[in-house]
Amino acid sequence: MQSNDLWKQSDAICVIGAPIGIASSTMGASLGPDAIRLAGLHRHLNQLGYTVIDEGNQSALEETWPPISFQTGSLRYPDEVATFLKILKDRVYAALKKKLIPLVLGGDHSIAVASLAAVGKYYRELGITPGLIWFDAHADLNVPETTPSGNIHGMPLAVALGRGDSRLTSFFEGGFWDPSRSVLLGVRSVDEQEAQIVKDLGIRVFTMKDIDVKGMVTCVREALDIASPNKEPIHVSFDVDGIDAREVPGTGTPVHGGVSYREAHLFLELLAEKEILGSVDMVEVNPLLDHGNKTAEVAVSMLCSAFGKTIF
Repeated sequence: MQSNDLWKQSDAICVIGAPIGIASSTMGASLGPDAIRLAGLHRHLNQLGYTVIDEGNQSALEETWPPISFQTGSLRYPDEVATFLKILKDRVYAALKKKLIPLVLGGDHSIAVASLAAVGKYYRELGITPGLIWFDAHADLNVPETTPSGNIHGMPLAVALGRGDSRLTSFFEGGFWDPSRSVLLGVRSVDEQEAQIVKDLGIRVFTMKDIDVKGMVTCVREALDIASPNKEPIHVSFDVDGIDAREVPGTGTPVHGGVSYREAHLFLELLAEKEILGSVDMVEVNPLLDHGNKTAEVAVSMLCSAFGKTIF
C-alpha cells in the first residue's frame, strides 16, 4: 500500500505554543508564540480555509539569566529542558492522533526534539516513513562533546538522528529519523564537528552556495524528492534565522547572507503544491530583539505560503 493511501493532509491545524528560551543563548524566544499569534496567525489561516484549534501555550519554564556557566561536554538546563519537551511531545502526538496538523510555535529550536519524536512515533505506527526539511542557517547537529555553548537549541537535529545526551535521545524510543530522508536547506553556519556528522550520516544539505548556483526551485524540488519520494508526509522545522538577517531582526542567532524573503516563500509555495505537509515547527522568533513585531509577521507570512496561499 502506498503511503498516500494511509495518509492525507488535514484541513485542520492544531496550534501548540512552546514558550521555551533557556535552551538558547539569548533571552526572549519564550515570547515567540504569542508574538506570532498577535501577527494575525489565526485570521490568515482561517482565510485559507483551515480550521484552527489553538491549544494555548504550554506552561513556560522560568528563564534564569544570565545562563549558568558552561563547561565542555556539558549541557545547560538539560533536566528542565527534557521535562518541558516530554510534555510537548505528548501534546504533538495527541494532535496527530486527532488527524490534525500540529503547528508548534517556538520558542527556541530545542522544541524540534519533541515534535520530531512525536511525528516519528505516529507515522511509524502507520507504517510510513516521513520526511524532514530543516530550514535553518545552522545545522543544529552539535552533541555535548562538540557544542561550543552547551545550548540545546544547537542540538535537536543530532538528537533526532540518534546522537546526543540520553535524556533527549530517549524520546525516540521506537527509532530515530532516517538521515536519507532528512534534508537541510539554507545552511551557512556549520561547525567543523557538525560537518563531519553530515558526512558520516550522508545527510543531503543545500547550502546557500547551492541555492546561489542552482537556484531555489531546483534545490527545493530535489529536497522534496529526497524527503518524500512517494508523497509521504513532510515535517518542516522552520527556523526564522534561515532567512537573511536583514529581513528578520527578531531572532537570537542571526546570520547574514541567507535565503531571501522571496526565496523562502518560494520554498514553501512549492511544498504546498505537493499537499504533503504533515507538521510544522516555527521557531526562534524573539520579540525582545524585534522591531515592531516584524519577524513574527514574516513568520506568519511564511506559514501562509506553507498552507497554500497564492497570488490568485
